[in-house]
Amino acid sequence: MKRLSLGLLFVTCVHADWTSDILKKSTEFYDQTREKTIQIYRDTLTTKPQTHEDVRKERLTEAWDTVIDQLQEGTYYIDELKTAPDSSWIGRDKAAVQEDIDQLFNRIIKGLVGRDMIYYKEKIADLKEKIDKNRSKILIYRERRIGAPEKSKLHTTKKEYSKKIDALKEENSIYENDIRIIKESLQQSFNDIGVMLSMEQVDVLLTRIDGNDIIQMSLAMDTLKYVTAQILQLMKESNEELKQAKKYYGMHQVLLELVVYIQQKYIDKSNDIYLPKIEKLITDTANMIEETKVLKAKDEDPRRVSVYKHNIEALLWTLKVAKQYRLDLIHSRDRIVDAQKVAKANLRVSKNTYAAVSLSAELYDIVSESQEMYIRVSKIQVPDIVPFKNIQIKKKYRELTEKLQ
Repeated sequence: MKRLSLGLLFVTCVHADWTSDILKKSTEFYDQTREKTIQIYRDTLTTKPQTHEDVRKERLTEAWDTVIDQLQEGTYYIDELKTAPDSSWIGRDKAAVQEDIDQLFNRIIKGLVGRDMIYYKEKIADLKEKIDKNRSKILIYRERRIGAPEKSKLHTTKKEYSKKIDALKEENSIYENDIRIIKESLQQSFNDIGVMLSMEQVDVLLTRIDGNDIIQMSLAMDTLKYVTAQILQLMKESNEELKQAKKYYGMHQVLLELVVYIQQKYIDKSNDIYLPKIEKLITDTANMIEETKVLKAKDEDPRRVSVYKHNIEALLWTLKVAKQYRLDLIHSRDRIVDAQKVAKANLRVSKNTYAAVSLSAELYDIVSESQEMYIRVSKIQVPDIVPFKNIQIKKKYRELTEKLQ
C-alpha cells in the first residue's frame, strides 16, 4: 500500500513538474513571439514609408479615373434639368432629375476622397482602442505582480509580469507613433489647400462631431482642383474645337454644382442634426441642474448635500463646454455659408458664359480662373479652430461628441 502511495506521489510530482514546465514554456513562447512581432513592426518603421505626396498622388489619380465618366454623366443630367417640367404625371420632372443628380454626386464624393476618410478617423479610433485595451491589461498585470512570487515554475513571477508590462508599453508606443503619423498626414492635407493647422488644431478637428465633414470637404476641394487641372489640359489639347471645349466645360460646371452640393450637405447636417442635438443636450443639462438644486435644498444630510453640490458643479462644467461647442458649430456652419456664396457666384458666371460664349479660348479662361476659387473657398470653409485650453476641456468635448453621435 505504501509502495502504491509512494508511486502515486512520484507520478503526481512528475506530472506537476511536467505541467509547470509546459506552462513555463508556453509563457516563454508567448513572450518570444510577442517580442519578435514587435521587432518586426519596429523594423518596418525604419524602412522608407510612402510619403504624404505619394499617397496624395495616388488618391488624385484614382479620383480622376473614377469620376471622369461620372462627370460626363452629370452633364446629361444638368442639361435635362434645364428643360424638365416642374411637375409631370408622365415622364421625368425636375424633382426626379434632381434625385438622380444627388445620387450621382454622392458617388462622385466617394471617388474624390477615396480611402482617406476611413484612414484618418477610423484608423485613429482603432489604434486608440488598442491602446486602451493594453492599458487595461497593464493595470491588471501590475495588480497581479504585487502578489506574484520572485521565482516559480508553476506561477508567473514578478519579473515575467514586468516583461509583459514592458511589451504592452512598447506596443502602445508603436500605436501612438502611428497616430502621430496619421495626424501629420492630415495636417499636410490641409496644407495642400493652403490651410495651415497646428497639431493642436488637428486634435480639435478629430474630436468634433463635424470633423468628418470638414475633412471630407477639404479633401474634396483638393481633388476638385486637380480634376479641374486635368479638364484644362483636355481643353487645351482640343485645339480650339468648340464642340470638345464645351463638352469639357460642361464637366467643369458639374464640378461647380458639386461644390455647392457638398457645402449644402454640411449646412443641412448642421441645421437639422448637429445643432438640434447640442441644443437638446444643453436644455437637458440645464434642467438637471435645477432638479439637483431642488434636491440639495430639501436634503439636510451634510454628506448627501456635499454630493449634490459636487454634481451641480460637474453639470455646470458640462453646460459651459456644451455652450462653447454650440458656438463652434454655429461658427463653422456660417463659414460654409460664406464659402457657398463664393461658389454660387462662380457657378452663375460659369452658366452665363456657357450660354453666351462661342470661343473655346474664352471657356478655357473661365475654367482656369476657377482654380483660384477652389483655393479661396477652401480657406473660407475651414473654421477658425481654437486649440483646447486644457486636457479637461478636450475630454469633455470627446464625451459630448459621443453623446451627440
